[in-house]
Amino acid sequence: MNRSRQQASGWAAEALKQLHESLLAEREALVRDDSDALAQAVQSKEQTLRRLAAGLPSQVKPADAATLQEALRPLRELNERNARLLAPRIRMNQARIEALLGATRTSALYSASGRAAGAEKLRQRGVRA
Repeated sequence: MNRSRQQASGWAAEALKQLHESLLAEREALVRDDSDALAQAVQSKEQTLRRLAAGLPSQVKPADAATLQEALRPLRELNERNARLLAPRIRMNQARIEALLGATRTSALYSASGRAAGAEKLRQRGVRA
Protein backbone atom coordinates (compact mmCIF):
# COMPACT_ATOMS: atom_id res chain seq x y z
CA MET A 1 0.00 0.00 0.00
CA ASN A 2 1.50 3.32 -0.96
CA ARG A 3 1.82 6.26 1.44
CA SER A 4 -1.07 8.35 0.04
CA ARG A 5 -3.40 5.35 0.20
CA GLN A 6 -2.37 4.73 3.83
CA GLN A 7 -3.05 8.38 4.65
CA ALA A 8 -6.46 8.18 2.99
CA SER A 9 -7.21 4.99 4.86
CA GLY A 10 -6.22 6.60 8.17
CA TRP A 11 -8.29 9.66 7.42
CA ALA A 12 -11.33 7.53 6.56
CA ALA A 13 -10.90 5.45 9.73
CA GLU A 14 -10.80 8.63 11.83
CA ALA A 15 -13.92 9.98 10.09
CA LEU A 16 -15.74 6.68 10.66
CA LYS A 17 -14.76 6.79 14.33
CA GLN A 18 -16.10 10.34 14.59
CA LEU A 19 -19.32 9.28 12.85
CA HIS A 20 -19.72 6.45 15.38
CA GLU A 21 -19.24 8.90 18.26
CA SER A 22 -21.81 11.26 16.74
CA LEU A 23 -24.33 8.43 16.41
CA LEU A 24 -23.76 7.39 20.03
CA ALA A 25 -24.22 11.00 21.16
CA GLU A 26 -27.41 11.20 19.08
CA ARG A 27 -28.77 8.03 20.72
CA GLU A 28 -27.92 9.31 24.20
CA ALA A 29 -29.63 12.65 23.50
CA LEU A 30 -32.73 10.82 22.23
CA VAL A 31 -32.87 8.63 25.33
CA ARG A 32 -32.43 11.64 27.63
CA ASP A 33 -34.87 13.71 25.53
CA ASP A 34 -32.22 16.46 25.35
CA SER A 35 -33.04 18.55 22.29
CA ASP A 36 -29.91 20.74 22.54
CA ALA A 37 -27.59 17.72 22.67
CA LEU A 38 -29.59 16.10 19.87
CA ALA A 39 -29.18 19.13 17.62
CA GLN A 40 -25.44 19.18 18.30
CA ALA A 41 -25.07 15.44 17.62
CA VAL A 42 -27.04 15.67 14.37
CA GLN A 43 -24.95 18.62 13.21
CA SER A 44 -21.75 16.70 13.98
CA LYS A 45 -23.08 13.64 12.15
CA GLU A 46 -23.99 15.67 9.06
CA GLN A 47 -20.59 17.43 8.98
CA THR A 48 -18.77 14.11 9.26
CA LEU A 49 -20.89 12.57 6.51
CA ARG A 50 -20.15 15.53 4.25
CA ARG A 51 -16.42 15.21 4.94
CA LEU A 52 -16.54 11.50 4.22
CA ALA A 53 -18.42 12.00 0.97
CA ALA A 54 -16.10 14.78 -0.17
CA GLY A 55 -13.00 12.78 0.70
CA LEU A 56 -13.95 9.62 -1.15
CA PRO A 57 -12.57 9.27 -4.64
CA SER A 58 -15.16 9.23 -7.40
CA GLN A 59 -14.05 5.72 -8.41
CA VAL A 60 -13.63 3.43 -5.40
CA LYS A 61 -11.83 0.16 -6.08
CA PRO A 62 -13.97 -2.94 -5.44
CA ALA A 63 -11.77 -4.13 -2.56
CA ASP A 64 -11.95 -0.69 -0.94
CA ALA A 65 -15.71 -0.53 -1.49
CA ALA A 66 -16.19 -3.89 0.24
CA THR A 67 -14.06 -2.75 3.18
CA LEU A 68 -16.00 0.50 3.42
CA GLN A 69 -19.33 -1.34 3.28
CA GLU A 70 -18.21 -3.60 6.10
CA ALA A 71 -17.07 -0.62 8.20
CA LEU A 72 -20.37 1.19 7.58
CA ARG A 73 -22.65 -1.75 8.47
CA PRO A 74 -22.64 -1.24 12.28
CA LEU A 75 -22.95 2.52 11.79
CA ARG A 76 -25.96 2.04 9.53
CA GLU A 77 -27.57 -0.24 12.15
CA LEU A 78 -26.95 2.32 14.90
CA ASN A 79 -28.45 5.06 12.72
CA GLU A 80 -31.53 2.89 12.07
CA ARG A 81 -31.96 2.29 15.83
CA ASN A 82 -31.75 6.04 16.39
CA ALA A 83 -34.41 6.55 13.72
CA ARG A 84 -36.69 4.09 15.54
CA LEU A 85 -36.19 6.07 18.75
CA LEU A 86 -37.03 9.27 16.91
CA ALA A 87 -40.13 8.02 15.05
CA PRO A 88 -42.62 8.32 17.97
CA ARG A 89 -41.47 11.89 18.62
CA ILE A 90 -41.98 12.78 14.97
CA ARG A 91 -45.51 11.33 14.99
CA MET A 92 -46.36 13.15 18.22
CA ASN A 93 -45.07 16.47 16.85
CA GLN A 94 -47.01 15.97 13.61
CA ALA A 95 -50.19 15.36 15.63
CA ARG A 96 -49.55 18.51 17.66
CA ILE A 97 -48.97 20.57 14.53
CA GLU A 98 -52.14 19.21 12.94
CA ALA A 99 -54.09 20.02 16.10
CA LEU A 100 -52.73 23.56 16.12
CA LEU A 101 -53.39 24.08 12.41
CA GLY A 102 -56.86 22.60 12.80
CA ALA A 103 -57.59 25.03 15.61
CA THR A 104 -56.50 28.01 13.53
CA ARG A 105 -58.39 26.83 10.46
CA THR A 106 -61.62 26.91 12.45
CA SER A 107 -61.57 30.58 13.27
CA ALA A 108 -65.35 30.87 13.72
CA LEU A 109 -66.52 30.02 17.22
CA TYR A 110 -70.10 29.44 16.09
CA SER A 111 -71.58 28.05 12.92
CA ALA A 112 -74.37 29.70 10.93
CA SER A 113 -76.92 27.64 12.92
CA GLY A 114 -75.68 29.12 16.20
CA ARG A 115 -73.99 25.97 17.44
CA ALA A 116 -70.32 25.77 18.40
CA ALA A 117 -68.32 25.40 15.19
CA GLY A 118 -66.54 22.23 16.38
CA ALA A 119 -69.83 20.66 17.46
CA GLU A 120 -71.29 21.32 13.99
CA LYS A 121 -68.44 19.40 12.39
CA LEU A 122 -68.90 16.51 14.82
CA ARG A 123 -72.64 16.42 14.12
CA GLN A 124 -71.91 16.26 10.39
CA ARG A 125 -69.82 13.16 11.10
CA GLY A 126 -72.65 11.58 13.05
CA VAL A 127 -71.38 12.38 16.55
CA ARG A 128 -73.59 14.15 19.07
CA ALA A 129 -72.02 17.08 20.87
